[in-house]
Amino acid sequence: MKAVLEYWPALYQGLLTTIWVAMCSITGAAVGSLILGPLRMSSSRGVRLFALFIIEFIRGASALVALFWVFYSLPSMPHMPRLSPMVASILVLSLIGASYGAEIVRGGILAIPRGQLDASHALGLGKFRTLTKVVLPQALSQIVPSFAGLAADMVKWTSIVSFVGVRDLVYVGDSIRTATYETVSVYVVLGAIYWALCFICELIFQCVEHFLPLNKALRVTKCRSQPVPRAQMQTEGVKP
Repeated sequence: MKAVLEYWPALYQGLLTTIWVAMCSITGAAVGSLILGPLRMSSSRGVRLFALFIIEFIRGASALVALFWVFYSLPSMPHMPRLSPMVASILVLSLIGASYGAEIVRGGILAIPRGQLDASHALGLGKFRTLTKVVLPQALSQIVPSFAGLAADMVKWTSIVSFVGVRDLVYVGDSIRTATYETVSVYVVLGAIYWALCFICELIFQCVEHFLPLNKALRVTKCRSQPVPRAQMQTEGVKP
């Protein structure tokens, strides 16, 4: 373990890289989910089938194979750009996360009563305004808790980026293991760091869930509906 701690500066840089990849990938997955999820419920059959094909195509491939294809195979095709290891990693993880998150968004939207959609249309709201002003603010209370688990998984998925040369925790940890032969110590430290990152990620999403508009409104309503204690009523001069 002492030999591993001597390489802490390099391990710290790898940790920062892992955090950056995870943050960018989770953000990209969230944006992609909010696009693909509603498309899966489009009134147009063609749009629904197209969104379904994209989701199933991305989810059906191995994350590692998809990363290798984007980084190694894509540049060999005509007029295709060569992406840096970091950009390719974030792109692939974002797309994979979005393909899983789209079903989470779809489930959250389906949880909204149909009557609210009909009422919005009756008031003259278009589909886009109904989605952004009525549906999503309520659906987020269903989406965010489920997306928290996906985000934690995406933190662990970042370990594959070392295969294309991104100097993340796994890349640095493997270099330390090669230099020190401390296999057990290195992977115990890596496991503890990934566990801490996933725990912090879930805490962040719990905070986000706490401040969602619908959850705040429900807490206010619950507080107002609670009966006032008799002692407080007598102090304020209110008859029970």
